[in-house]
Amino acid sequence: MGNLRRCESRWLVHRQLTLAGMAVALVACGVDTKEAEERFGAARQALVTLSASDDSYAHESNPSSNYGAATSLYLKTDAGAARYAYLKFNLSGVSGVTSARLKVYGSASSTTTLSAYQTTDSWTELALNWTNKPAVGGVVGSVPIGTTAKYNEIDVTSYVSTEASGDGTVSFVLQESVGKYTTLNSSENASNPPQLEITASGTGGGDTQAPTAPANVTASAASSSQINLSWSAATDNVGVTGYDLYRDGTFLKSVSGTSTSDSGLAAATTYSYSVRARDAAGNVSSPSNTVSATTSSGGTASCSNALSTTAAIQSAMQNAAPGATLLIAPGTYTGSKSTGGDPGGQGLFYSGKSGTASSPIVLKSCDPSNPATLRGSAVNDGSYGIHLTGDYWQIRDLIITQAQKGIMIDNGNHNVLSNLEVHLIGDEGVHFRDGSSYNTLEHSRIYDTGNYQAAYGEGAYVGSDASASYEHVVIGNVIRYTNFDGDITAEHIDIKEGADGTLVEYCTFNGTGISGENSADSFVDVKGVNTVIRYNEGYRNGNALVLDAFQVRTHGSGYATGVNNSFSHNTVNLDGSAGYVVYATSAAQGTTASDDVRIGGGNLYNSNVNK
Repeated sequence: MGNLRRCESRWLVHRQLTLAGMAVALVACGVDTKEAEERFGAARQALVTLSASDDSYAHESNPSSNYGAATSLYLKTDAGAARYAYLKFNLSGVSGVTSARLKVYGSASSTTTLSAYQTTDSWTELALNWTNKPAVGGVVGSVPIGTTAKYNEIDVTSYVSTEASGDGTVSFVLQESVGKYTTLNSSENASNPPQLEITASGTGGGDTQAPTAPANVTASAASSSQINLSWSAATDNVGVTGYDLYRDGTFLKSVSGTSTSDSGLAAATTYSYSVRARDAAGNVSSPSNTVSATTSSGGTASCSNALSTTAAIQSAMQNAAPGATLLIAPGTYTGSKSTGGDPGGQGLFYSGKSGTASSPIVLKSCDPSNPATLRGSAVNDGSYGIHLTGDYWQIRDLIITQAQKGIMIDNGNHNVLSNLEVHLIGDEGVHFRDGSSYNTLEHSRIYDTGNYQAAYGEGAYVGSDASASYEHVVIGNVIRYTNFDGDITAEHIDIKEGADGTLVEYCTFNGTGISGENSADSFVDVKGVNTVIRYNEGYRNGNALVLDAFQVRTHGSGYATGVNNSFSHNTVNLDGSAGYVVYATSAAQGTTASDDVRIGGGNLYNSNVNK
């Protein structure tokens, strides 16, 4: 049995060998065919792992938005704001299914049940939305899912066996059971994508024909940091499911269409590209022709092709694709809720589209020295200056003004807000809401907020109050190098219960204008957990309504609140008042502080802060 054990080891490494290939491998190991049959069984079943041909999710609050390019799939059972995920797999060449396990990687904000349901195949990832989504059928299988990110496996054998014997395609709807925010990796994610792992007796006699090589590949420099690519569609005897892009001979990413962009490149640098097509059976074409393009040298931005009307900006945002760069010409653009395209009716300039980690969507002024202004008409009309419900955006070099709320990100992740000026706002300036995580606000100036409701005039707001209906768990948001420059009527930054791992660093707080309304009496109010606040400066500037620089408290019991928040290397001037640099209530736990400086002397920390 020694030879057989060595061969079994090879089989585990190369477990997707066809049956014929397995037999050859066994003979090569010196194993007698009869012995192999006794060991592996006469049926000689094989294990095949399939990648999703399509995956996306649908969001009830944004019924016309498509999330097919998103790197995550979001689920939540929530009346009026539910999210369902959809996955599709091509079963061509698979028969005799004896086991099938759907594997999806991710976690939930708290323990819930992840369930897979039957559905039809009449959808594609780039067209699916809440309005046109196929109906949810019977439950196929379920598995508990918790807060630890891992592969979660659902037994879907019976359903996959039926579909393999039918039209050769299987689709699933994924839901969670109790209203917990659940995040799964999509096939657009660079790691741990969804998989369908099948054991079957008929995986070796299916599709073995590779697609044709993509033709007419073109590459053109869009800027000093981006190259746009396109090619002609490949053909296949069954169907092409995607394309693999290579830069300088190294795999870059997979896309489903026949165009993409490569961003984040160095200026004045030449890059070469080729493309391979693939089908559902895993067959890969020979490489396309290789093309090259050179990024521009940078310097003064060109505004010759920049967006120059409100309608053009709104349309470009609503239809943006991964890798797009939307340049706005200098000028003032007045948006309207009626034309903004926001399903909820609030956004003056709205998008539900998503970029990817390697191909973000960029919205910026074409001339940062003369930034464009996006504005509304009133500070009390329910408007959002910019409303995003997508992932991987970069919004840069813009002025946002005269709206009830400045920039609102709902269920949006990995977005960057940089070099923005937000002012003359009715309520809060910037808000990361409804589960929005891993977003960054940086190098910006925020002032003159709360012109409609002073009690809600925060400069930046992370999460939501426990009484609100939004998803409260928001993770890993960053606010840095931002000047909160006065006339902000509430806290400059309000970090709510359920917010986890927020980082605030290198910011400046000007206390002029803090109103004291709704307990607004500090620069930063922390009710979240694991917050880090460091290297900031704060100035009371004679405003007696500012009691402390930083406060830590708890709120409610439904979400993590007031635990393990830390402060260090902050410098504040509280005008000799009796307040504290860091004040923590008795209910807060694990508050730590060190190396903070109070100009002019005075109290540093109250007794509930661990020095």
